[in-house]
Amino acid sequence: MKHHQMLYQKLCKKIINNREQILNELRSFSNSSTINSTSNANSGCYIATAVYGSYDCPEVWTLRRYRDYTLAETWYGKAFIKIYYAISPTIVRWLGNTEWFNRFWKVKLDHIISVLQEKGIESTPYQDKKW
Repeated sequence: MKHHQMLYQKLCKKIINNREQILNELRSFSNSSTINSTSNANSGCYIATAVYGSYDCPEVWTLRRYRDYTLAETWYGKAFIKIYYAISPTIVRWLGNTEWFNRFWKVKLDHIISVLQEKGIESTPYQDKKW
């Protein structure tokens, strides 16, 4: 079995083993009206930062604006943010330095960013919104 397949299986097992904790957090989160400040304390776009090499680059600025002004405005967007920040640091720690991971996500992120920019989301320097 290839190394990345083993890592993927480990990640899946970890997510499955922690599903109750994730569900409990989502239940409590859906009852709140804002994203709590601890979510923002580590507000890096982990996968995009790994792919583009910086938290402060045009591509990541676009994604951060989308997170702050679109996703964070709905309960399901807030839930996505919460899940993403619970899972993505581990994913990046395990896989962020692999070429296949970065190639895979760069193609997907480039497309998403292109669509967001076509819809008017800017790629200029950005300071994260304070929640």
